[in-house]
Amino acid sequence: MSAEPELKLNHYAYAQRERLAYIDFLLQYQGSIARGELMEHFGTAVASGTRDFTLYRELAPDNLALRHENKRYYRTNHFKPLFHHDSHTALNTLAHGFGDGMTSPRAVSGFCEDTPDLISPPRDTLATLSRAISQGQAVKLNYTSLSSGCSQRVIVPHSIANNGQRWHMRGYCRKHNQFRDFVCTRITGICIDHTEIAPTEVQAADIEWNQQLTLELVPHPGHDHPKAIALDFDMSREDTSSKTTQPVRRVAIRAACAGYLLRHWHVDCSSDHRLPAYEHHLWLRNHETLKQCSNAILAPGYATERRGSPMNTKVSQ
Repeated sequence: MSAEPELKLNHYAYAQRERLAYIDFLLQYQGSIARGELMEHFGTAVASGTRDFTLYRELAPDNLALRHENKRYYRTNHFKPLFHHDSHTALNTLAHGFGDGMTSPRAVSGFCEDTPDLISPPRDTLATLSRAISQGQAVKLNYTSLSSGCSQRVIVPHSIANNGQRWHMRGYCRKHNQFRDFVCTRITGICIDHTEIAPTEVQAADIEWNQQLTLELVPHPGHDHPKAIALDFDMSREDTSSKTTQPVRRVAIRAACAGYLLRHWHVDCSSDHRLPAYEHHLWLRNHETLKQCSNAILAPGYATERRGSPMNTKVSQ
């Protein structure tokens, strides 16, 4: 997008930019849009819809052409998007619809499917956790774990994270006096606890949460055609002048989250990549970095003695 249209877009209200982005998105990913679709999605009148398309044509005159026989605007071969629609956002929009779904309905594309969400936090639990984190408060709750069953805890939560399969709340557990992860769906009977928060209980004191690791993911050496895996994970070669250099994908991640990611992607974390290649497309080349995180026990194939570790945390059960 040229600098001039981008500069002009900043002068328009948020609602207007959303409608322009909707036109831009449908032209880019579905190839056409009618004025009625814009009006139906945003609940606007004919005059408003006409102004939106007029403005879009002023900003990007070569992006669309009107076919009078069906009164639809079609994407041209000279199309240059006015807005940046990254692939992740685009796929989510195609599968779930454009917009936040709170103020207007979300119409899905019909040709893009997302994985069913089997595990979502209950609305009231999520709202209470979010308020507690935002206001710097503790929560009292009942938690059911696989190892010890149901017990009451007082937690000082500081973050909510998705491990690829389910949502966790991370916080300081006063029962065990350490930072732990708690599966949000196993929390019941939650309420705000109006007790004072100690400096050792806040996010800044969570060592593993604040420590960043760099994971070096490479195609598993057991595969005959590693290029396919390199394409899957957008890997690049470290030295383009060498044909023997491995393609690699470097991922920066919190130490507290590393084990979850490696398990989710079935990464072989053994030192000698001994796990079967047909089950593990990736190998963690710098597997020694997992000595810095306690949830390395979740990483496939990783086994080491962790003596004298300064970490004081535990993965959820």
